[in-house]
Amino acid sequence: MAGHTIRIDESTQRLVADLAYLLDVTKKSIVSDAIAEFAESRGSIVRADGRATFEQLSVTDRLTLRRSELIRAFAARDASEVRVMHTDAGVIEGYEPPLTLLVTTDIGRGGGEADELARIATRMLRATVHVESATRLELFDHAGLRRARENSTPL
Repeated sequence: MAGHTIRIDESTQRLVADLAYLLDVTKKSIVSDAIAEFAESRGSIVRADGRATFEQLSVTDRLTLRRSELIRAFAARDASEVRVMHTDAGVIEGYEPPLTLLVTTDIGRGGGEADELARIATRMLRATVHVESATRLELFDHAGLRRARENSTPL
């Protein structure tokens, strides 16, 4: 079988080499296993023919594909406990309601942090995302926080 070269950054290259050495396998097998696990964790979203574009996927599928990346981006801004809010509105053909995330934000970053997290998520998912701050609700609307948590699931 012919091999192909892929480009990866220096830190990823080092990690692949270290894992291959530790597990006494080839670097190629480390990458193959990682790709297989990545595709498997996304289930039917990754099409065998690879023809779907990111924009053709539902927002839910986009979120599934970029879940880990989104959590890391939020964690870099000290945001945690990301939850997906459920809406009562049904999906109308050709229209999905905006995605709403409930996120515990760092109080030190101020009230605009939810807006910044929404911008990050919107850019990543290429869809409108609203972020509700669980921290704000905890401070000003305990009942609202309880309802939000009841109507959401962990990402």
